[in-house]
Amino acid sequence: MTDRVKVWLRGALEAFLAILIYTVALGACMALLLLIISIEEGGPSLSMATVALTETITLLTQGCGFTAGALTLTIIPLLLTGLLIWIIRTLVGRMGMSVGGCIAGLVVWLLCSLILMQGSQTIQVDTTTVILLRTSLVFLLGYGWAWVRSEPFRQAFAKLIKETLPVQVRMTIRLGLTAGAILLAVMLVAGMITVVVWIALYHGDVGRLFKLTRMGTASAVMTSLASLVWLPNLIIWAVSWLFGNGFNIGRLATFTLWSGHASSLPSLPFFGLFPEPVSRQEVRLILLNLPLLAGVVAGILLLTGPWGVRIHAAVRQAGLKSRDTAVCFLIATLAMALTWLVTLLGLALLFQLSNGALGRQRLAGVGVPIASSLRMIGTSLGVGLLGVWLLPLILAALVIIKDALIDYLRQADHKKTSAKAGNKEKQNQSRGQEGKEPKVTDRADTPRQVSSTRRPGK
Repeated sequence: MTDRVKVWLRGALEAFLAILIYTVALGACMALLLLIISIEEGGPSLSMATVALTETITLLTQGCGFTAGALTLTIIPLLLTGLLIWIIRTLVGRMGMSVGGCIAGLVVWLLCSLILMQGSQTIQVDTTTVILLRTSLVFLLGYGWAWVRSEPFRQAFAKLIKETLPVQVRMTIRLGLTAGAILLAVMLVAGMITVVVWIALYHGDVGRLFKLTRMGTASAVMTSLASLVWLPNLIIWAVSWLFGNGFNIGRLATFTLWSGHASSLPSLPFFGLFPEPVSRQEVRLILLNLPLLAGVVAGILLLTGPWGVRIHAAVRQAGLKSRDTAVCFLIATLAMALTWLVTLLGLALLFQLSNGALGRQRLAGVGVPIASSLRMIGTSLGVGLLGVWLLPLILAALVIIKDALIDYLRQADHKKTSAKAGNKEKQNQSRGQEGKEPKVTDRADTPRQVSSTRRPGK
C-alpha cells in the first residue's frame, strides 16, 4: 500500500513540477517584456498584468484560445507547446513512470488547468470540458513520449513485433514510416529555409511597421523575440506556400506562389514577413514539382537504396521471374503507398495544428487551406512514386518480351535448320538408291539370240 501511495505522489509531483517550471519561466519572460515596453513607451505600468497574461498564454499553449475585447486568438504557439511537452517528458523520464503515476499526474494537471482558467482575465473560446480534454492531451503526450523512450517499453514492443509480424511486414512498415518521416523532415527544412529568405528580403517592411506603430527599439526587439513562439507555425505555412495552395489571413489576404494580395491587414509587424508572388513562371513550376522529384528520389531509394529492398540484387541472384524478386517488388509497392499516406497524414496534422483565428469575422480563418494544399502535394508526390513504381514494371515487361522474342527466333531457326537437314538427308538417300539399281541396255537394233533345241534325225 505504501509503495502504491509513493507511486501516486511521484506522478502528482511530476505534473506539478512541470506546470510550475513552465509557468514560472513564462511569467519571468512576460514580466520582462511588459516592463521594457512600459519603460520605453511610458504610460501606466503593464507589469500588473503579468500573472493574468501568463495564465492565458499557458492555456493557449495547450490549444485553448481566448477572447479579449475585439481580439480572438486561437493560433497555438507551437514552439511553447513543444517546450511544455519536452518538460513533462524530461521530468517523467528522470523521476519514473507508472500507470498509477500517470493517473495521479493527470488529475493534478487538470486541477492546475482549472486554477489557470479561474485566474485568467480573458474569456475562453472553448467550453470547460473541451479545455480539460485539450490540456489532458498535452500531459498524456509528454508522459507517453517518456514511456516510449524507456528501455523496458522498447524491449517489450520489439519482442511483441517480432513474435506477431513476419519479416516482410516488419520491413514494409519500417521502410514506409522511415521514408514518410524523412519526406516530412525535408519539407519542414525547406519551409525553414523559405522563412529565412523571407526575413532577409522583407525585414525592411517589418521595420517600417514598427515605425508606424511608434514602437521603440527595445520594445521592437522584445516583440520580435516574443513572436518567435509562432515560428513553427510560419514554417508550416511556408511549406504550403512552396508546395501547396499557400495560406490565408482570413478573408483579408491570400499568399501563394502566383498571387499575393492583402487588404486592410492589421498593422502587426509579424505580417510584414509575408511574401510577394514569384514572378517567373519557371521558378514556380520548379517549386511546385519539388514533391514530384522527392517522390521519385524516395521511390528509387526504396527500390534500390542501401536501406531499401535492393531489387536489383534479387534479380541478379534469383532471376527476374523468381519468387524473391516478386516479394521484393511487393514490399517496395506497399512501402511506397505507406510513405505517401504517412506524408499526407503528417502534413494534415501539422496544417491543422498551425491554423487558428485572429478575430471572429474577417480574421476568423488564418492558416493553410488544408484540403486544397493536401490535394496538390499529394498529387505531385503520388505521381513521382507512381512513375518509379511503373518503371521496373515496364523494364521487366520489355525484358520478358525480349526473351520471348529471342526464344521464338531460336525455335524458328532450329526448325528451319532441322527441315534443311532432313531434306538434305532425303536427297542423299534417294541418290544412293539410284546408284545401286541395274541399268537396262536393251535396244531395238540389237539382235536377239534364240537357242534351238532340235532333236537329231529330224
